[in-house]
Amino acid sequence: MGLRDLRDQVCIVGVGDTPQGAVPHKTGDELAIDAARAALQDCGLKKDDIDGLFVQRSYGHQGDYLKVGLMLGLNPRVGGAIDGSGATGCYMLQHAALLLQAGMANYILLLYGTNQKTNRNRFGEALLEEHAPYGAFNPSLPFAFAFRRHMHLYGTTEEQLATVALNQRQHALLNPKAAQRTPLTLDDYMSARYVVWPLRMFDYCYITDGGHAFVLTTAERAKDLRKPPVYIRGMGRQEAFRAYETPDLVMQSFQQQAVAKMIFNMADVGVKDLQALYVQDAYSPAVFAALENYGFCPQGEAGRWIQGGRIALGGELPVNVNGGQLSETYMVGWQNTCDAVRQLRGEGGPRQIKDVELLMCTYTGGLREHAGALILQR
Repeated sequence: MGLRDLRDQVCIVGVGDTPQGAVPHKTGDELAIDAARAALQDCGLKKDDIDGLFVQRSYGHQGDYLKVGLMLGLNPRVGGAIDGSGATGCYMLQHAALLLQAGMANYILLLYGTNQKTNRNRFGEALLEEHAPYGAFNPSLPFAFAFRRHMHLYGTTEEQLATVALNQRQHALLNPKAAQRTPLTLDDYMSARYVVWPLRMFDYCYITDGGHAFVLTTAERAKDLRKPPVYIRGMGRQEAFRAYETPDLVMQSFQQQAVAKMIFNMADVGVKDLQALYVQDAYSPAVFAALENYGFCPQGEAGRWIQGGRIALGGELPVNVNGGQLSETYMVGWQNTCDAVRQLRGEGGPRQIKDVELLMCTYTGGLREHAGALILQR
């Protein structure tokens, strides 16, 4: 069986989320379970229908598979806990799709919950011991260094980078779930303090508490459920544990380029066939990297390519119409896929992308080790 044999055979049939922001009265596991209840209600299934469970490990020892399974009261046949950093949601969807297609389960529940805002996780540790002597105690440093390289090689400007944050804040203003809904202007952006030059405060994701959940099943079983199914048309992942040998790989990511070949081959479509893009954007340069590495624009051209409303709602390629992680919430990409499913079901409200049938979600984990992507179809 090849990748193309999996095309459109597995569907996301339920999505659920919780309020985002500060939720001090709940643990991450409790938020994940709240999201699970919402996802089950969304698709019309009962708890006892679920025979597969995957949980993403989170900060603060949350996301323990045994503990969450006991709290839910499930008896799954397949499952486990997965940790692939920011790409985990994509990996879990891939594992679930393969298990469903193999007949190992009928309905699989995927969960992520965190109270990282309440716990005040600062993401301030040295990610590798050899980084510490250089003061590299923030995971944004490789993105900042790589974007400086992009500026040097291609003439990219800080004003061009600002377009990402401004665009996503404009989308967030239309999203009642977004944690950041204060209007943002170019003057606001340019006068904001640098965190790691040339990245400013608005180039960073907004840390929140919250939970998200997906329910997956086969295309045949999906026909009998409450909401229209969203089909997984393409999926792929690639690790790059030797990526530290080449600093440019933060922006010129061979793993993203490898994933692009996988998913476009599986889906039998190209970038021109997609009506929207969701990027797992812990930092705004991640949007540039995705646009270039997945082939939406030539290498080095993202700064110029996104101008003129091209990535805005109503533009040629709307990007992160939920506000992304810069303005909606930091849920390591889960919130993007959740919103993508609702868009394909026509539930976008004032943010609804006109005539959307096919879109893409990208995931990035760690500093540059993990990459994954999905192409979803109405």
